[in-house]
Amino acid sequence: MTNNYRNILYWGILFVLSVFSFPFSLSAETLTLDSCLAMAKRNNPELRKAELSVRRAEQVKSQALTKYFPQVKGMAFGYYALNPLIDVGIDDIGNATVRDLLTTLYGNYGAALGLDNTINLFQHGYGAGVMAIQPVFVGGKIVAGNQLAKVGVEAAKLQAEVSTRDRLQEVEETYWLVYGLQQKQLIIDDANALLDTLYQTVYAAVESGLALPYDLAQVEIQRDEVARRQLQLSSGTRLAKRALALAIGLPSGDSLSLAEDSQLLSPSLAERERLELSSSPYEEVTPESRLLSLQVRAAELEKRMALADALPQIAIGANYGYTHLQTNILRNGLNSKNGNGALFVTMTVPLTGWWETAHKIREKQYAIEQAKIDQEHLGSQLRLRTQQAYDQLMDADAMLQLRRRTCQHAREAYEHMQANYEAGRVIVAEWLQAQMALTQAESDLTDAEIAYRVHLRRYKDLSDQ
Repeated sequence: MTNNYRNILYWGILFVLSVFSFPFSLSAETLTLDSCLAMAKRNNPELRKAELSVRRAEQVKSQALTKYFPQVKGMAFGYYALNPLIDVGIDDIGNATVRDLLTTLYGNYGAALGLDNTINLFQHGYGAGVMAIQPVFVGGKIVAGNQLAKVGVEAAKLQAEVSTRDRLQEVEETYWLVYGLQQKQLIIDDANALLDTLYQTVYAAVESGLALPYDLAQVEIQRDEVARRQLQLSSGTRLAKRALALAIGLPSGDSLSLAEDSQLLSPSLAERERLELSSSPYEEVTPESRLLSLQVRAAELEKRMALADALPQIAIGANYGYTHLQTNILRNGLNSKNGNGALFVTMTVPLTGWWETAHKIREKQYAIEQAKIDQEHLGSQLRLRTQQAYDQLMDADAMLQLRRRTCQHAREAYEHMQANYEAGRVIVAEWLQAQMALTQAESDLTDAEIAYRVHLRRYKDLSDQ
């Protein structure tokens, strides 16, 4: 076998494998609840915005921290004038006696000393300096500002936690909606398959004279009803899948499929007792309750910052500067270079701001009282909402137990009716009625299972379990 033949065979096998494997890559993506929640955390735009809000708050906190350190400023300047800023000659002196004296002196000694008869200064020059100021006391404003920035970070994290919880709750509810519709689709498919088999049986019986056309018509009517339900179910499933895909960041939900879940079970007695005990006392464990506490704390810090505006402010500092200014006293020029530094202390006392600050402090005090009222009022609402969530969970659990019993009874009745139909003791219509009652009971049981899972998630979110 030559090398060329081997290469052709090799690439041919790869091509065949790629052709046969390509359709499988387009198959429906099977997702679990955990994978949907993980995808929502990565792709949901509101969760990404909440994360960015936390980062913004952290940057504000870092900005406030810099107020503890000296504020250093640098300065530099340079200039060049068309003419000297100072240009004075002997002839420009208005006093004649002085002018004559200087003229005589310049005539006797000026040329020998290299002096010019005019003085021009500052035609060009440059300078640079640096100054550092360290706040010593600003009325506690820096400390309060840093504490307020820290509160802002905590509030942003709690708000992000609330957003994450709410969005994931919506994703889970949508997930269970799709899952329930898929389960109902399986129930409808089983009913449809059973009706197809029954249709063939009854049709053969009618042809042989063992059954009436009325029996066949009853089967056809029931098949049409199942087809109508299947059409509605398919439309609802498509919409629910698209909503789930949008929530978790998938481009389309048409090919989305959910894995079978074995956790749709009612809670054990021990779990129900634990949930009941945790619902009675209300503790500040939810993000909303902690946010209310931070709101009061933030209002108190804002009042402290307002009070700082009425207090003296003290700072120490140091500066150093260097200048290089052009002078032209001698014919060959003379440049003035100078560097100097200083230490200083500043104190500012607001004299006319007390009146405005007093009103500002009162306004902040009212804000504190409002925050405390919100904490008490909204806290009561949170307690009520938690209690309602617990009651709804217990109602959903009771309904689930009832639906399970109803489904069991409907299955027993269907099996009994099927045996009687096969023995010829009941007509087709009675057997169909039992079969549809079982289908409806199974569908109601699926709804009850989904409702229980949804209410369980809501209660756990509110009770922080």
